[in-house]
Amino acid sequence: MASKTTIEMDAGENETATVFVFDRRRGNAPEKKIQLAGLFNYEAFKLRIIKEFNLTEKDHFVIVTTTRQEVTNETYDTLVEDKDTLYLLFNVKQELSAPAQERVDYQPHYDTLVKSGMYEYYASEGQNPLPFAFAELIDNSLAATSNNVGTRRIELKLFFDDSMGKNMIVVCDNGQGMTSKALQNWAVYRLSKFIRRDRTAEKNMDGESSNQVIMPRSLNSDISYFGVGGKQAAFFIGCSTVMISKPKGSKDVHELTVSKEEFERRERMRESIYSGYIHNRKPGDISHVPPESKHMQNLIKEELGQESFTNIAISGIENRHIQYLKMDFKGWCKQLAHIYHYYIHGPKGNEERSLSSHQRAPSPFKNLDIDITLYEKGKPPKEQNLRDIDTDQQTQFIRSSPDSFEFRAKVEGTGIVEGILRYHPFLYDKETYPSSTSYRSVDNEETSLDEELEFYIQDRPARGNRPIFECFWNGRLIPYTFVQDFDWCTPPKKRGPIPVECFNRLSGVLWTNDMFQVSTNKLTFSDLEVRLRDNNTIFEKVIAGLPQRANIDKEFTEWLKECHRKLDKQIKFSGYSGKTTRKDLPLKRQSPWAVYKNIEWDGKVFKQGQLVSVKKT
Repeated sequence: MASKTTIEMDAGENETATVFVFDRRRGNAPEKKIQLAGLFNYEAFKLRIIKEFNLTEKDHFVIVTTTRQEVTNETYDTLVEDKDTLYLLFNVKQELSAPAQERVDYQPHYDTLVKSGMYEYYASEGQNPLPFAFAELIDNSLAATSNNVGTRRIELKLFFDDSMGKNMIVVCDNGQGMTSKALQNWAVYRLSKFIRRDRTAEKNMDGESSNQVIMPRSLNSDISYFGVGGKQAAFFIGCSTVMISKPKGSKDVHELTVSKEEFERRERMRESIYSGYIHNRKPGDISHVPPESKHMQNLIKEELGQESFTNIAISGIENRHIQYLKMDFKGWCKQLAHIYHYYIHGPKGNEERSLSSHQRAPSPFKNLDIDITLYEKGKPPKEQNLRDIDTDQQTQFIRSSPDSFEFRAKVEGTGIVEGILRYHPFLYDKETYPSSTSYRSVDNEETSLDEELEFYIQDRPARGNRPIFECFWNGRLIPYTFVQDFDWCTPPKKRGPIPVECFNRLSGVLWTNDMFQVSTNKLTFSDLEVRLRDNNTIFEKVIAGLPQRANIDKEFTEWLKECHRKLDKQIKFSGYSGKTTRKDLPLKRQSPWAVYKNIEWDGKVFKQGQLVSVKKT
């Protein structure tokens, strides 16, 4: 059985401050409303409780909040507030004899909530936005698990088997969990962490303050605090969300359902739209779940034995989303691996490793695992750990670059920007800058696909028109913001000792802390480039983590010159003797070909007629 804690905002409700009390020592009695008028201390409040519940002073009980904090003479003024829910128990650690409900308010109008994801994610620049919506929910889990002592487990489970109930997508984590108060805060749209009034005052369940430590690449996991992104994402993915959480140190599970269907029903029935219930129960209790909802039943049964957790279960998923997630499983997993590259691989990224390709690399950074599993009817599950992916864009950049140039930007205020430039040399007959068809640029729109692909593979000018820098905020990718270059790393207007094409062999990353503004859907920066190009911004070269007092222009130029001298393996042709036609090639590429008498390669001259053995290393 279950009980409820309720918070209502009906216009006709009495203005007098009221709390709602459940006797959960034994039985399943309904709540009683206790008006707080005239109850100025704990003794007066306790006497009112005794009267309302027909108790005697000899009856043993404690009064506790839904977060299991005992109400006493010392805590009465801080713990008992209007519309709170309280329990009568034999002791603080007693399990609930039956579930209870706790009031929670949803603001503003439900339409703002259920349509917010559509407004935010349809402007996704031609890409399918579902991975970015998933990222918002994973952000919540990163924040929740940031203080885990052991493994940080984040799981994305996709249940597409309608014989087990409604299709469902679940994001699970083994983080600190959410109290019922935190769950109420989650329900309020745009209640950011900066303005929410949690009784714990930024303290955890043990009463310890959470002090943020400066992490390399700003990998602090503090990326979930706008009070908007998770709800936008959930309602973009589906039309019903169930938040299920058990906070560390608690015996109770708190469950909140936010459903478009229920909002619409209340509106039709002229019921209060702006309130709902938190379902408080013991772990593994499926008494409130319909028998046909096997996915949800199984999810709840897995709660047993877990110290703390949060599960976000989304149903009512559009068919177009389901088809995309099934058909492009590897593609969207790779996008998530790109977004969280430095969380799953650590500050240095996914460097080459000597382990067997069949052996998973150990977690290099705070024991983080992000696992994805897709279940389909009649098929074996598809499983993917994001750390096993080595084809994401950042991995390609890191592994194809033999040298790098690190720097730091001091931005006015407390903004911190770390940066890196990577050099991708020309090797013998091709550029090694990683290709990406997403950024292809072809001038002639009428060019055929074959010609377009042929041009891109054979003759692409390294980076092309693509900006140098991808941008990460608090360690995660902000996918639609790029920075082209800076004055000190842009090609010179006059030809110098370094070939211009060398500047096109650069890729880069910028990492910022949260002193820079990003959109609430975390797709774009608002002020990054403007602040970086401010005249007061100072750039410094970084060696072994320490900034150097040196001219950044000079240091960069010397580094790039050395990269060209040591790493580029180019062939110089000389002795032009005319044109020829090559019948061994496809018709479009047979002519014209230039003929030369000599080539210069690695400082050696080879003449026409000599036999040369070529070995790529």
